Amino acid sequence: MVSSIKSAQYLNRNKYSTNTTNTTNSTNTTNNKYIINNTNNIQMLNAITNSNVLLKLFCSLVIFVIICILLSKYAFKNGILTCENYVLNTYLYIILSILLIFIVVLLNDKFGLFNSFLIWMSQGSMLRIVFTFIIILSMLFGLLYALQTINPNNILASNAIWAGLILLLGIFLIPTIWYGRLTDVVGLAGILTIIITMIVGYLGYYYGNEIVTFDWDKYLNIALIVLIITIMIGSFIISISNPDNLMMFYYIISIISLVIFILLLLSNHKKLKENSEKCIDGKVVPNYPVESFSIFIKMLNIFTDLIRILGMSRR
Repeated sequence: MVSSIKSAQYLNRNKYSTNTTNTTNSTNTTNNKYIINNTNNIQMLNAITNSNVLLKLFCSLVIFVIICILLSKYAFKNGILTCENYVLNTYLYIILSILLIFIVVLLNDKFGLFNSFLIWMSQGSMLRIVFTFIIILSMLFGLLYALQTINPNNILASNAIWAGLILLLGIFLIPTIWYGRLTDVVGLAGILTIIITMIVGYLGYYYGNEIVTFDWDKYLNIALIVLIITIMIGSFIISISNPDNLMMFYYIISIISLVIFILLLLSNHKKLKENSEKCIDGKVVPNYPVESFSIFIKMLNIFTDLIRILGMSRR
């Protein structure tokens, strides 16, 4: 917009340079009014955008509070965690996870809380990038270990660890959201993730015993480790030997990753049903943060894989 205004001013000056002083003054006055009007329009659009972000934040927080109220009603009985409504409570936690991620992205849109950090990390030396990545990854695995080992009866601590883990994942997700917005695929990827989760969840919950006839999680996790190693080695080799094929390499990797996480999601819903049947009040303490995170992390990976696949298909 600014460059267009400058170009218009430049053309006006050349076109009317032979006119009288009064005509020139009139043209300048018109141009100044044009600039002021367009500046006001830009400011108004920015204000509208900021208002939309604040409105989304407010709505997200309202829904967050409503879900928390529902959890307090269905996940507890006489102040103690209950196994009743096990599946419902698990999915209420999943919805909370999605809301927390959404709030992190909106806060970044509004205040740029994490932009400076991400730019600082990406523009530094390789040593800075690797060192920062190792620190964040250590925090992630540390929180994950704490979530798995903490006593679920310690409700405040377990939920604080769960929330910290989700918020950290939200920061990790921001660059992928940037890419998805550039290619205009975030909304489509979100819708497809919900559809896949509903279909796969239904199949896993009701037909998991017929579909998952052996412990394929072990082999799928090995496949994930191999995939990560392939990404690290392959990216280095291809970037040196044939950079033009790097995009195709990531495209294929994303498709393989998508298939793996869909299969893991299906297996997770089979386990969800088994855990809900095994959970008996007085004998087992339900661990909804762990149960929900196990499903949510698969959904998040499916979402990011879809963004990469759809984004690369459009470019």
